[in-house]
Amino acid sequence: MSKLTKSSSSVIKPLSGFRRYLLDKIRLLINRYERLMLTNFPSTYRMLQMFTVGTKEFSYDVFEYMRISKDLAIDKSVQDLTYKELMIYMKTPKDIRKMTPFLLITALPLAQYVSIPLAFTFPKQLLSSHYWTIQQRTKFSIDDHRRKLYHYRPLFRSLQKRLDSIESPYLRGKCRYVFTRLGSGTHPNVDDIIHLKPLFIEQPFGLRSLSQQHLVHLCRTHGLRRLFLFKRRSLFQHITFIQAMDSHLFDSDLSFEQLRQACFLRGLNPINLTQQEMFDWLQQWQQISKNVDDHTISLLLHTPLFLAYNHPSNWRLIYSL
Repeated sequence: MSKLTKSSSSVIKPLSGFRRYLLDKIRLLINRYERLMLTNFPSTYRMLQMFTVGTKEFSYDVFEYMRISKDLAIDKSVQDLTYKELMIYMKTPKDIRKMTPFLLITALPLAQYVSIPLAFTFPKQLLSSHYWTIQQRTKFSIDDHRRKLYHYRPLFRSLQKRLDSIESPYLRGKCRYVFTRLGSGTHPNVDDIIHLKPLFIEQPFGLRSLSQQHLVHLCRTHGLRRLFLFKRRSLFQHITFIQAMDSHLFDSDLSFEQLRQACFLRGLNPINLTQQEMFDWLQQWQQISKNVDDHTISLLLHTPLFLAYNHPSNWRLIYSL
């Protein structure tokens, strides 16, 4: 069994009995909520369509999430999962946490007359992406990505501060070259980035060696909101999912929208990029991902910085306000 398989299996694993029980209850709430929608809002077509389609998509992902968990518990390995299945298994727990308060409130008598119009007015705050229009999905993705980009520069400066602490003159020179490329408005090539792997095992850039402030910026760079507790664990789990998906990135043809979401997830603004440009950038990411294991996973966590810090699409997004 490869190191990647061992690492992925420790993070991407089947649900416990208690979690399966909770998900069964969530399924009942989803079904009840859908019946309420069809009964009480027949005349509000736009709202009905949005909630009906969204609920079906959300319900499908929850069912798929449970099926995947069952498959993993029986005989399926992480390597057998498709890119889409891995994405569902990564994303659905967050969607469930976001949707559960709304579902619980909506299940109360008459509460849907307030909760549903409110959610329709504030979809980003109250609903998962299943309920968003195409325009909303694009806008919200751009807004979220712009917030990530504001943490790239302090993250880079934090790395620069540790440059002189590198004991090996050879590795210090390699690292200085990469930082100089970033500081001059360009990017290092993939081989230059991979050569830095020894620096991301322990000192100075290993996940366990990073300062709390550095971890906060790293979490924000990846869109993670857990800033007080378990930052390292959250980062490790997040990037392990991404690395597992990386191995299947080009196994099947991804749609244009899926390519966009793959770029957003890995730190690049894909708006106004061609399909080939997104494909080429993701290939660079995949090359680095293939050369990283759980000991050097911190390198992959910093790859958005190394591959996208100076990308024109990211800069346009920062300075478009």
